[in-house]
Order: sequence, then structure tokens, then C-alpha cells
Amino acid sequence: MEKVFKIIRKITIPPVFAAALLIIVYVAHASYFGNAWHLLGALFFLSILPTLAYPLQKYIPKYKDRGREGQRSLAMIFSFAGYLLGTVMAFVASAPIELKIIYLEYLLCGIGMLLLNKVFNIKASGHACSIVGPVLLSLYFGLYIHAIIGVALILPVYISSVRTKQHSLVQLIGGSVIPVVVLLTIVSFMAILLN
Repeated sequence: MEKVFKIIRKITIPPVFAAALLIIVYVAHASYFGNAWHLLGALFFLSILPTLAYPLQKYIPKYKDRGREGQRSLAMIFSFAGYLLGTVMAFVASAPIELKIIYLEYLLCGIGMLLLNKVFNIKASGHACSIVGPVLLSLYFGLYIHAIIGVALILPVYISSVRTKQHSLVQLIGGSVIPVVVLLTIVSFMAILLN
């Protein structure tokens, strides 16, 4: 059973969920991206760039000997860099409002995670945050079947995270609350943020 939990953890890493969200939204609502270049850019910034942290860890002196903790820290940095660059590009390139919302959700969640984990030293699960965020965005964009599938995946991820001792239940709940607060904030201030 332990192997199953580890596999669940590996196949549900944040970049995988980001890529799934982007492709699903593009297939359902291509106009939300404007063109295929915006989709490719989003896949790079939200999925590929964050994933590069894993293979590159062994080449970066500050992180190569820090094991899983170093991997986590580096992944957080790469992810935040991707989210920030992607958001800037979306606004500079006048991307559709829906794509800006996706980028802002990821960027603000990244900021929330960094603040809690690095500034306030409160551990929140990035894994939970990266699953709940796409589920909420699927709901927001009216992709209800995909959202239901996403909700069904949350419980196995919670269980696998606790059983493999990667996160406590409190850390998982903390990570899950962040995207809820972020999306509510974006929707509340949409007229100001996105005009």
C-alpha cells in the first residue's frame, strides 16, 4: 500500500495538475487563451519551468545535498519564477482576461505559500494548494465534470500525503484554503485588477 501512496504523490505533483488544467480549459474554451502561443507559454511558465527544479537540483550546489527539503525549496522558487514571469507576459501581451485569472491564481497562491512557509514559518501544503486551485478554476470556468473528477482526487492525495508523512492534516487544510481565498480575492477585485 505504501508504494501506491508514493505513486499517487508522484503523479499528482503541481506541474502535472497545472498542465491538465490548461489543456482542459483550452479544449473547452480556446478563446480563453486567444491563440495557441498563449497556451504554449502557459504550459512553459506554469508546468515545464516548475518541473525543471527536480532534475536541476543535483547541479545547484546550495540544494543538491539537501535531499527532499532542498527539492521542495527549489521547486517553490522555480514555480514562483514561472508564475511571476507568466503573469507579467500575460499582461504585457494583453492576454484574454480568463488567462490572466489563471496566472493570477497561481501567482497569488505562490506568494501565499512563500509567506506562510518562509516568512511566518507556518507549513502549508503546496501539494494540496496545487490540486485545490485547478479544481476551483475548473468550477469557475463552468467545467463541472472536470471539477468533480478533481474533487475525487483530493481525498487520495490527502491520504497519501499523511501516510507518507509528507504533510500533516493541518498543513493540507492550510494549503487548500490558500487558493480559495485567492480566487475569492481575484473575483472581488476583478474590475480593478484586470482592466
